[in-house]
Amino acid sequence: MKDIGIKLKRIREIFGYSQEYVAHFCNISQSAYCKKESGQRIPSLERLIQLTTLYDIDLQDLIDLDLSEISILAHRRQIEKLLKN
Repeated sequence: MKDIGIKLKRIREIFGYSQEYVAHFCNISQSAYCKKESGQRIPSLERLIQLTTLYDIDLQDLIDLDLSEISILAHRRQIEKLLKN
């Protein structure tokens, strides 16, 4: 779980979302979300579920995959999202 913040930041960047947008989606302040990305705070299970819903990524994948694998998965989800529109 130590690198979860790095993964969350990378996924957010792939989707092109701002920290403010993601924080608003999770109904928390931007500073609270920033602490999760920076590793100052570990996201709660509830928050992780919200984030995996936003990015359409399985919670288990977010936890288990390394940074390069989660980046590839996020790119795939972003492409799928763009193709649907």
